[in-house]
Amino acid sequence: MTGLSFSAAAFQVYGEKQPHADIARGMDVLDAAFLIAQETPGGVQVLAQRMGVSPNTLQHKLNPNNTTHHLSLKEAVALQMVSGLPYVLFAMSAALDHVCLRSRPDVAEGDAWEAFRFLQQAMGELTAAAADALRGNGAVSGNAHRRVEHHANEAIAGISALVAAVAARVPRREG
Repeated sequence: MTGLSFSAAAFQVYGEKQPHADIARGMDVLDAAFLIAQETPGGVQVLAQRMGVSPNTLQHKLNPNNTTHHLSLKEAVALQMVSGLPYVLFAMSAALDHVCLRSRPDVAEGDAWEAFRFLQQAMGELTAAAADALRGNGAVSGNAHRRVEHHANEAIAGISALVAAVAARVPRREG
């Protein structure tokens, strides 16, 4: 087989864990919170237990039709942390015309040369993924799109790591 490239990552790839993450990006924040409860195994009961709150109260707060109980910002963060589903965050960023990307530790660990090498590798993998997706005039598969998105996020993380590593080398003035 010629003309195809392949890459492997040590991190979760192409968004398999969050099947509705793209939907949540265009969703109302209350609907996004409700979706978290629907997708979490065990639903509200399990989420409430992990959050240390009353299941009945949480059920009311997650009901988009309820006008008396409201999810606080701290509760929204806790809900997303215990579920591993940042749907409210995605909905908020979309509502504010921003993009939200998953962050991960600096794999270069502050080493400027490693940060540079990682960025070059990430750019190569992004280029290969985009070239594979754009080959021909046909439709692009969802997997090809997720692959491009994943490698674009890796490149963005690489740029951030490189900037931080270079900034760490700037001498600080005394006083």
